[in-house]
Amino acid sequence: MKLEEFRNFFFDLDGTIWRWDETVDGAQDMLKTLRDAEKNVYFHTDNTLLSRKGYARRLEKKGIQATEEEIITSGYVTAEILSDREILKVYAVGEQGLTEELTETGIKITEDADHAVLGLDRKINYQKMEKLRKRISEGHKLFNCSSENLFRRENSKLHQGAIAESLSQFGDVKLTGKPSEAYRKVFKNYFSYFPGKSLFVGDRLADIETGNRLGMKTAAVLTGDITEKKINQADEDAVPDYALTSLDKVRRRIP
Repeated sequence: MKLEEFRNFFFDLDGTIWRWDETVDGAQDMLKTLRDAEKNVYFHTDNTLLSRKGYARRLEKKGIQATEEEIITSGYVTAEILSDREILKVYAVGEQGLTEELTETGIKITEDADHAVLGLDRKINYQKMEKLRKRISEGHKLFNCSSENLFRRENSKLHQGAIAESLSQFGDVKLTGKPSEAYRKVFKNYFSYFPGKSLFVGDRLADIETGNRLGMKTAAVLTGDITEKKINQADEDAVPDYALTSLDKVRRRIP
């Protein structure tokens, strides 16, 4: 991997930069080294617990330089998709980050809405599930912000993939997170970059497929969901150009 060829670096957050509570070993030094080398650093995540502003603050608290404009979340992507479709009110299941992105785009969150949005909700319950099921059973859309199966913390895991999967049997569930076409469309409009000079880094096959379909080089870090076995069994569009056991290897390759 010749990092001097790349101008732009796009990093996933969960499993790549941190495990929510703690940063991955080498992440802070690697990101600082990239910025010192005058590289452009950006972040992407399907985790809707925080908004772009919230993630910028969280990164800064962990000693990682970041601005809102350098971050894209699937909550923001979903808000843009709804706005483009002139869907101005939704029933939303999620936490602060999702509601912030929706309301800042002018979308009203209300029980009096046909369509619904599903983000990560650590207090999901049967009543919320039933409200989502009822809407899609009646022919309305459910916009799902993530294909992620697990929300990982340093010492725990929370299953989230089964929720959207169980609802899909009742009607139309549209993925707006990685690696969906909808996500990539908003991503291309949000960031200004040249694909041939960009590296897309993540810890899930969904990250790698997203980067590949965006025309970038891709790197899988083996600190999250991706394993060597998964790479060997992956579909062609989800095979990374590079596999890294740690982010420190990126830092050491920066001239």
